[in-house]
Amino acid sequence: MRHGLILWREDELSLSDVKARQARLQQAIMTAGLDGVLIYTNHVRSAGVTWVSGFTPYWSDGLVLVLCEGAPIFLTALSKRVGEWVKSVAPTFEVAHSPFPGKLAGERLAKIGAKRLGVVELDRMPGGVVDEILSVLPVELSDAMDLFMKVRSQADRAELNLVRHTDNLAREAFKAGDVVSKFAGDFTGPVERAVRLAGAEECYMAVAPDLSKDRRFIRTGKAELGPTFAVRLSIAYNGVWVRRIETFSSVSEIAARFAFVSAELDRVAPTLPADGSISAFYLPEDAKLLDWHLEAPYGTRPLKMVADAETTLAAPVPYGILTTTFILGGETIVASRPVGLGDNSMRETAA
Repeated sequence: MRHGLILWREDELSLSDVKARQARLQQAIMTAGLDGVLIYTNHVRSAGVTWVSGFTPYWSDGLVLVLCEGAPIFLTALSKRVGEWVKSVAPTFEVAHSPFPGKLAGERLAKIGAKRLGVVELDRMPGGVVDEILSVLPVELSDAMDLFMKVRSQADRAELNLVRHTDNLAREAFKAGDVVSKFAGDFTGPVERAVRLAGAEECYMAVAPDLSKDRRFIRTGKAELGPTFAVRLSIAYNGVWVRRIETFSSVSEIAARFAFVSAELDRVAPTLPADGSISAFYLPEDAKLLDWHLEAPYGTRPLKMVADAETTLAAPVPYGILTTTFILGGETIVASRPVGLGDNSMRETAA
């Protein structure tokens, strides 16, 4: 369960922002000749429902049914008492209760005489939910992933502002860490505390304790830190997920070099195109690139790897998180930053 505060923040993501998203999706549904689209959600696959509603269900699985007209319907097995709370923090959909949400979806579809239903990530939809729907109405099911992502890739100003804000939370939180900490937990504890106090809904941290030995990230506070180490900070804020990686050193001369590189990444990365190619990304002079990959919101997943050195970007995405690993002055540096926030190059190139 998430630990952060869930509430409606009209000044950050307005009702009109979310309604505009819903209208675009409904238009795409009608154009495709569908009667509706169904989106599944659970603790780790809530991104699709979050985007279409502005609300993040974080305690169990559920469904959102988007019909051609009217507000989406959030179908949940939770109690009506919880449903009243959901309505108070998510004024963008109807809340409907049933021990069998799939059956309830079938009943709603039957009321409008539905014949064709699109399902986002149909191959990942729980079989029990599908059986419940079909037990009420033998509707034709088809995968609506391409339809959904075509609409989802049109990032709006509110979403990109939330990405910037969340990344700023991460950058400021890193300042709470002490680079001369002996153990990983000594560094990450104050960083997570800063993130939580800043209002983040969720926070996951991992550490590469000694980059001279291993670049792999582990989730532990007991590992002893080497002279240079990297910390991966993943944050959810108001439904947006951002990942940021910084590399640190307890050696003052190396630390100064890392700080300069980090500042340059912040200055350059937000305006760079992220089209599945690393060619335009900032690298310090004389740096040797070792690896890179691009993550982005995709379907029901808040972040999924969509491109790397061997895989080009195959579908449009609203923005990305670019992770690079390179060697500079004999030291390994790992860094992650949001990209594609300043223009439409990522979406246009992929399209």
